[in-house]
This record gives sequence, structure tokens and C-alpha cells, in this order.
Amino acid sequence: MVDQDVSTRRRASEGSTDRPRLPFAAKVIAGAAVVLLGGHMFLTAVYNAPSEELKYGVLPGAVADRYIRPYLVQDYKIFAPDPADTDRQLWVRAWVEAPDGERVRTDWINASHVELSEAYRKTLRKQLSVVGAERLMAAYSALGDAQKQVAAENHLDGKELYALNDALLAADDSNAAAVSEFIRADNYVTSYATQVAHAMWDEQGEIVGVQARAVYDPVIRWADRHDPDAQRPPSRYTDLGWVPPMEWPGQDREAFTRTFRAWAEQAGEGQS
Repeated sequence: MVDQDVSTRRRASEGSTDRPRLPFAAKVIAGAAVVLLGGHMFLTAVYNAPSEELKYGVLPGAVADRYIRPYLVQDYKIFAPDPADTDRQLWVRAWVEAPDGERVRTDWINASHVELSEAYRKTLRKQLSVVGAERLMAAYSALGDAQKQVAAENHLDGKELYALNDALLAADDSNAAAVSEFIRADNYVTSYATQVAHAMWDEQGEIVGVQARAVYDPVIRWADRHDPDAQRPPSRYTDLGWVPPMEWPGQDREAFTRTFRAWAEQAGEGQS
């Protein structure tokens, strides 16, 4: 009887299916992953909110913009029936004051051409200049005609883009959300253009103004690709005036200059 009892207890013990306890570190990692995933989904939803008033007035739209752009924007358009049909570029030039007081305008430089001079950088085309051109063109297109005329004028008074913002609202305050989005896009582009200006023309004198232009250069439409008489649609570009140079804390001008000049030399873009 004793042997039978021992055997019975042993079989019961061997047949036990106690669930292993999850280590504390694994619980922490799983919890952090859930929080990060939830935050990503929330900011993605905010970024795609259809209403500008809701996005920026109620929801943290500015935070979502900073999180999503430029690397999480899902607009590659590499598949039919709506593949990309436009080459998007950002052009930059500077207004330079020489040591003798003379002010000269530099030639335009295609910053996107410079950034894409390395073959490996053409894969996803999410370079800063390409993203900037896309944002600027979209925001510019949403402005009214009167506001576009104002944007084409020079706004060199004061710092940053406050003068431009006030002038746009004075011309037409019925679409304040569009103005706000345009200023955000122009901030991005102007800051990038300032770095390009310092990289390419800083040795010529003081950078007193920059001018940027988003250029859309279409190719033959996908639907017309088999038509031997098809012609490329005309190019489009943003018509913007001169604005003050802009730099932000944390930007490394020297590092940008080293990298951009190396790309420019490879792309065949001179300092003129």
C-alpha cells in the first residue's frame, strides 16, 4: 500500500501542468511595447485627421507632425494605378553681403540633386529637401490667390517668419489654418535653406536672406506611357520671396557643411 501511494503521488507530480511565471523584465518590456505601439497609433491617427481645426486646436497636431515627418510619411506611390509621376525638388539661393558692403544674389542650387548624388540615397527618396519640397508645395497650394501674391514678396523685416505670417493673415484671414500650415512648412524649408546657404556661400560674406523654391517636374502620365506623341506636363513651382535666415538650437552647421559640400562636389554643383 505504501508503494502504491508513493507511485500515485509521483504520477500526480509528474502530470502537474503548473504555468511558468513570466520574468519581471519580460513584463516590463511587453508593457513598454504596448505603450509605444499605442502612442504610435494615436499620433498616426492625429497626423491624418481630416480637420485642421481639430488636429491643431484640440489634438496635438504639432507633436504628431514632428513625430511622423519626415521618415514615417507613407506616400511612396510605387504601385499602380497611382504611381509617382513627378520629380520633386527643392531649390535654394542666398543673398550675401560681402565685406565691402555689396550685396549679391547667388545662383540657384538644386539641393535635392545634391542630396541624391549618392546612388544609395535614392532608394526611398525621403531626403530632407524632398520632404521639404512636398510639404511646401502642398501648403502653398492651399493658400488663396491674394496670399500667394503676398508670399511672393520679400519679408526681411524682423526675425524668422513673423512678418510673412502677419502679412498673409492681413491679406486674407478666412483660412488661418492654411496660413499656419504654410508657415510651418516654410519654417522647415527656410531652416534647411539657411544651412545650405552657410555651407555653400558663407565664405563670400554674411547671409542676409535666403530664398527657397519647391519645383515639381512631372513625367509623362502613367495612362499615356504608351502614346508616342505624349508630352510631359509643364513644371510647377512655388513663387516665394526673400526671408531672413533661420537657425535652431542643436543644429550643427559645421557637420552639415562638411556633408553637403562633399555631396555638392560629387553632384558637380559649384559655389557661385
